[in-house]
Amino acid sequence: MSRRSERCGLTRREFLQAGILVAAAAAVSTPRLVAGFEAPPSLDNNDSYYEPFLLEGDEDRIAYYEALGFVVEENGKKCVANPLLPNKCMVYTKPYRDDRFPLLPPGATEDFYRRCIRCGLCYFACSYMGYHAIRLASLREGLHKLGSPAVDNMITYPCTLCMECTKVCPTGALKEIPKEDVKMGIALIDPDLCWAWNSGDCKSCAKACPFGSEVFEFTFNEWGVHTRVNADKCKGCGLCVPACPIGGSAIHVLPLDEYERRIRNYKNTGMSYDDYLRLILETERNDPFKATWRAAINTDYIQNVRGIEEEKIATELGASDINVTSVRRHKGD
Repeated sequence: MSRRSERCGLTRREFLQAGILVAAAAAVSTPRLVAGFEAPPSLDNNDSYYEPFLLEGDEDRIAYYEALGFVVEENGKKCVANPLLPNKCMVYTKPYRDDRFPLLPPGATEDFYRRCIRCGLCYFACSYMGYHAIRLASLREGLHKLGSPAVDNMITYPCTLCMECTKVCPTGALKEIPKEDVKMGIALIDPDLCWAWNSGDCKSCAKACPFGSEVFEFTFNEWGVHTRVNADKCKGCGLCVPACPIGGSAIHVLPLDEYERRIRNYKNTGMSYDDYLRLILETERNDPFKATWRAAINTDYIQNVRGIEEEKIATELGASDINVTSVRRHKGD
């Protein structure tokens, strides 16, 4: 039983009984309970998770990038070229609101949908704790998922890994497991949108993560700090998403299958995510001209298109956040 429940004078059994009564009443009016929730946009546009740096209506910017030779045309529209891949537009992961997926709460079993009885107790527990990370699926997501829990608004309500939802599940669909064993999804950083990959220093995502640099790895070179997520260690809680200072966040949490799909052919470049990161690091080492313009173009986009909340930028990690095995130094060999 949580301390919060104790303060309110509720035992775990009383909480369960109250929740069951509420859930039973809610079952009669399920459409009203879930009507306010829309299906995540990504259910309809899985194949277009990025947006190009378009040059429209800004003649000065068009002339500027044309003079530098960084303009290409795609689908009849002018866009800024990627200095590392000159024939391709510079593209960025869409804002989180247009690129979010429903994830199962922590502790979900492999046969979750068979076990889940749609009682809503996990939803009520999460709301009771004041976190509001769990919502109930609507008809738009299909009868198979109707009334089942989902976590998909991480930029506003990430999962705190309090694990209260697992404690009230009556069927074991959500299993009580250690936080270290949770796997809701995997976070993926867009290096072209990430402030640390373009300005030199930002560790906001790592600082927000309950596991710090056990999950986030750093590469240091003369261009600054470059951050990436250790996919095997990431829990998918999403606390990193609202911590990112970039408008719409440069880090999104994806379901495992979507994560695998994206990293195989990152941004439709024909390169894997790892290869794309290596290309950036190799360019920084061997071609300062291209590296400089890559960072300049991305900074232009970040500051003038997406926006950045500078007060969110965290450049220091506490001692508890640092795992020395995750720190790498690029030696240039």
